[in-house]
Amino acid sequence: MNIHKNRHTFTQHTYLNPLKLVEALLQQEKSWLNAIPRLRAIILLALTQGLASLNLAALGTVAPALESSMHIGNIDYGLLSTASILTGAAAALPVGILGDRQRRVPLLIKLIVLWAIAMILSGISPGYNWFLLTQMLAGAAGVSVGPVIASLSGDLFPPSWRGRAFGLIVGGELLGAGIGMILAGTVNTLSNWRTVFFVLAIIAILLAYLLWKGMREPQRNNMDKLALELTQETPQKNRRYLLEDIRKKSIQPFSKRILPEDPTQWHWFRAAKTILSIPSNVILISASSAGYFYFTGLLAFGILYLTQRFHINTMAASSLFVGAGLGGIGGVIASGWIADWLLRKGLITARVWVTGIAFLLTIPFFLLALNTNHQVLEFIWLFGGSAALGATNPTLDAARLDIMHSRLWGRAEGIRISLRYILEAAAPFAFGWVSTHFSESHCQLQHCGNGYGLRITFGIFTILLLVATILMLSAVFTYPRDVATALFSQQARKTSENS
Repeated sequence: MNIHKNRHTFTQHTYLNPLKLVEALLQQEKSWLNAIPRLRAIILLALTQGLASLNLAALGTVAPALESSMHIGNIDYGLLSTASILTGAAAALPVGILGDRQRRVPLLIKLIVLWAIAMILSGISPGYNWFLLTQMLAGAAGVSVGPVIASLSGDLFPPSWRGRAFGLIVGGELLGAGIGMILAGTVNTLSNWRTVFFVLAIIAILLAYLLWKGMREPQRNNMDKLALELTQETPQKNRRYLLEDIRKKSIQPFSKRILPEDPTQWHWFRAAKTILSIPSNVILISASSAGYFYFTGLLAFGILYLTQRFHINTMAASSLFVGAGLGGIGGVIASGWIADWLLRKGLITARVWVTGIAFLLTIPFFLLALNTNHQVLEFIWLFGGSAALGATNPTLDAARLDIMHSRLWGRAEGIRISLRYILEAAAPFAFGWVSTHFSESHCQLQHCGNGYGLRITFGIFTILLLVATILMLSAVFTYPRDVATALFSQQARKTSENS
């Protein structure tokens, strides 16, 4: 099948009609999955992306058994998750460097094996201190796969497919959390908490084997080839999205920020300075950090809020919360498709607009959920809010690759992940601290009951979602030139090598 011919037909006969949009997307995705031999890579990367979530979800599920076995309280248990997250944030930086300099598939396999070892050591832990160290090791391995996956994805998928690919890969993170809860709960019921971690280790070893047998290392010169077309006068037979738009609209790069050489072996500080000097990258990092901060607070206190709000037990609240969270999976998949479709229609800032609108939609959805007295409506609004918040992730991931030199992808993602998880670690404390200042005992009004403190807290922190919206929409003015700068930097490097 000629995918380029199909793509041309798609852009010629599709109009901005909602029904035709859905039909066209389904047809395009069908031809894409049939024509591109990368579906296996998407599945493997999605499973790998879910490792950190798998561990944290399993840890939360076995918390009562763990506290009883090790004679610890909530503070000690909370330290496990915090230490795991912070260790992962620190490890993402050096792993990002390795991802730019070494073969990435073998590096990914090593990290998965290291994660499996951490699971085995967790299962045989004789006490709390040992278990804490093993969870730090698990965090370092599980979180730091992110920069490697981002770098691999950039070379596996061209710009016109990245939104959809990231939608499926990021979905693995949400899927990992769901699988972790179900698997850990089942195994813990049939056996004990130690067996849970042994089972997770077996899954990781199987995943490492599948990666070893089923994924080849992609070439790192794909962006160089695309950038070469940017300066050629002869029209290309096959349309290259982004490139053609940049050429047609005469978008000029920031000449002072065009990299004159290959940055692969740069010192980390020089690379970090370059990465953080890109205006759109700073905007995207800030917006995603705000979104993740709110998501982490929601994850930490969402079930507790629902139990207080509707006077239901933990099991019922968990079912309501997890069911509503499934909207996030639909959001991450749909937004990637929509952004890529708009990109094919010639809107170069499609990913920025889709992300900004998704952030904006989260605000009314969550505010409606916080101000309803009906469980059904609560579920509907939470489902919509989860879908909108999830929709921001794949488009942000794809946009970050568009504006970055391909030899800096690993380090750029390492910096972003470190900032994300450092903020995530602070989110539960911040939400908890604010909620104590709006306790029911300090309010004499009738509506102060039913989870008043957390309801006000969630409402206050929606300001972060508004900030993220404003930031994303401001990126409309910088993103096109930053994309052009990244492409011209690829071409400048290739020219210098040939001279």
